[in-house]
Amino acid sequence: MKITNIPVDLLRQPQWNPNQMDGDNLTKLGRSIDRYGLVQNLVVRRMEDGTYEMLAGNQRLQVLSRSGINEVPCVVVELGDGEARLLCQALNRVHGEDDLGLRAELLRRVLEELPEEEVLAILPDTRLGLEALVNLGRDSMDDYLKNWQAAQAVRLKHLQFQVTGQQLEAVEEALARLTPEASNGRDSSPNTRGTALYLLCRRYLEMSGSL
Repeated sequence: MKITNIPVDLLRQPQWNPNQMDGDNLTKLGRSIDRYGLVQNLVVRRMEDGTYEMLAGNQRLQVLSRSGINEVPCVVVELGDGEARLLCQALNRVHGEDDLGLRAELLRRVLEELPEEEVLAILPDTRLGLEALVNLGRDSMDDYLKNWQAAQAVRLKHLQFQVTGQQLEAVEEALARLTPEASNGRDSSPNTRGTALYLLCRRYLEMSGSL
């Protein structure tokens, strides 16, 4: 394993990587990189044709490519197909869960020095979720539980679907048509495509008389 600078045009994103990021969070990731620089190296493996397959950092590569950077520091590993896929999943999926009390204290310290708008521009939290978190432990037990429930309610849930190419075209077209509406006034979720999917499902339930 070694760290080396690799030209961006030699880096390839694998089609089998299930880790995706919506446009809103890509924008926030870009702001983070602009503010702090690239503090995590990309992880790649060298392929037989001389290119490098991405195992971690696909979204960072997207942001960096748009900024016009020619080379990026990468950790280069020598792995076969199976091990490469396993490492990719480990890097993207194995992580801890936040202690909400400690995270609330951390965010309070952050907000003592930085404006809320700057924090929301970097983190994936919604305004409601951020306010609920920073108030944890400050109120009565009744208010504490309400704020804790509010913080839990706005934590984004991840869904995965497998569809055919024809089905994907229909899904993408429907979400694209609802994206402008989803982009306006979405106080409960920072994820535009997720909100568009919610609106689509809600419309169906309304039409079927379930709501």
